[in-house]
Amino acid sequence: MDRMFRHKYGLTFIELLIVMLILMVVITLSLAPMRNLLYSTRVSIEISRLVTAVNLVRSEALRRNQAVSMCPSPMALTGEPVCSGVFADGWIVFSNRDRDNKVGSKDQIIRVFDALPEGYTLSNRKGTIPAQEKITYLGDGSSRQNRTLLLCAPASAGDISKSLVMNMVGRPRLAMEWGTCPVI
Repeated sequence: MDRMFRHKYGLTFIELLIVMLILMVVITLSLAPMRNLLYSTRVSIEISRLVTAVNLVRSEALRRNQAVSMCPSPMALTGEPVCSGVFADGWIVFSNRDRDNKVGSKDQIIRVFDALPEGYTLSNRKGTIPAQEKITYLGDGSSRQNRTLLLCAPASAGDISKSLVMNMVGRPRLAMEWGTCPVI
């Protein structure tokens, strides 16, 4: 009689398929928010690198009591200290004694920054012009120029962005989704 009431442990094939189907639906529904979270986190990391660079330019200008600049440069890849291209390709911070658009023999490279990850863009607030203009702080810590740099995630992520806003006095601040990402 005991054999008739024995319970069998485990899953049937149909039960296993139902569990797998439910698991696939849950994973599929969570992928889009997870992907946006990854893009948003990467934008935060990259804008932090940019803020670090701008704060370095300003603090070095104050410390040295002379002009210090940040310009787009592929120096991290090429090893050549030249100002060319766009900020998305990388940038350098250097002392800029004569305030020109090049790294001269009297200038000192302070720090080199790598390029943005593939697909990320850095542009003006409207998203129409890639960021390529040199940023210079004077010995008094001012930049004497208003500027906004808009960092956007790849187009497939939607409109995930953060902006770095600099006023004439030189104070940088962050703004969330303050601009229009370029459509590529």
